[in-house]
Amino acid sequence: MTGLAHQPSRTPFVQSATVPTLSVIVPTYRGGPQIYGNLVALDHALSLIGEPYEIIVVSDGNDDNTAEEASRLDASHVKVYHYHRNMGKGFALRYGVARSTGQIVTFIDGDGDINPVQIAQYLRIMREADADIVVGSKRHAESRVVYPPVRRLYSATYQTLLRVLFQLEVRDTQVGLKLFRREVLAAVLPRIVVKRYAFDLELLVVARHLGYTRVVEAPVHIGRRFASTINQRAIASILQETAAIFYRKNILRYYDRFHGPVAFDTLSTYMENELAIEAEQRGIARNVLLWLGDGCDRILRRCYTVLRARVHGDATGSAVADHMDHMDPEADERDEETWSASSR
Repeated sequence: MTGLAHQPSRTPFVQSATVPTLSVIVPTYRGGPQIYGNLVALDHALSLIGEPYEIIVVSDGNDDNTAEEASRLDASHVKVYHYHRNMGKGFALRYGVARSTGQIVTFIDGDGDINPVQIAQYLRIMREADADIVVGSKRHAESRVVYPPVRRLYSATYQTLLRVLFQLEVRDTQVGLKLFRREVLAAVLPRIVVKRYAFDLELLVVARHLGYTRVVEAPVHIGRRFASTINQRAIASILQETAAIFYRKNILRYYDRFHGPVAFDTLSTYMENELAIEAEQRGIARNVLLWLGDGCDRILRRCYTVLRARVHGDATGSAVADHMDHMDPEADERDEETWSASSR
């Protein structure tokens, strides 16, 4: 691939009310300082393509002003969603796709490392090759990528492992720019389990397993700053999730016998339920910890009272018992309130 066959018109495209050709899902985590500028650049690049599109921004449990900054791009074709718990990039992408309507769905990271003008090229490649999926690849001959040597080592080692485990005809699964035909995601997403680091891998593995083999690698240009959250903990999580995908595919045969609890057209409701269950579980866990902490505190106080009485001889056993009996009703009442709160 040598670039675009023609340059898109410089006349900005005016959105219509028709169903969009292209849905662009933008997952973002703690992107407050730069998300607005990145979205403006993305919107401008998409407007030059000349086809209806929508931008769906998913604020993945951000505790900064990411959602507010993203909402500054006030346009009917831009939708911003926010939930309070950080669930991972994979969950955010599924959440966005479930709310999309485009015939072709694009994933692009919200950090601005990838220039959005490349989406036009990927769209052309998909149509010319009649591809099911177009993935950005750092190993494409025309890719231009600036990133640390240690990341190159991590990436090369991981991709070699994937070729051995899954025989994927893709040399790079982790670049944050991909295009999918909608029917591919409709078949694949209800089967996806991974919510974080290995989401891209599971998506490609399941798509290939279901017969969507027309996957084309495309060049990618990454050179602005190449943000990264890779550390030892992340590497361990990636390897664990990768092993789980292999286990589901080859041992459990999960993707063969899958009878999903949710269809694609009800995925949005299903994911809202996931968020509600996650919030409830966290609330219960928090109340249990509070209850345990309060119980330990009472035990320590009682032990201190008994020991003090014995050491100083300034209280009889009955006096200590009276003191403890005095504490018990309030303690029991607090226990009841705590458990009642945890069940709500």
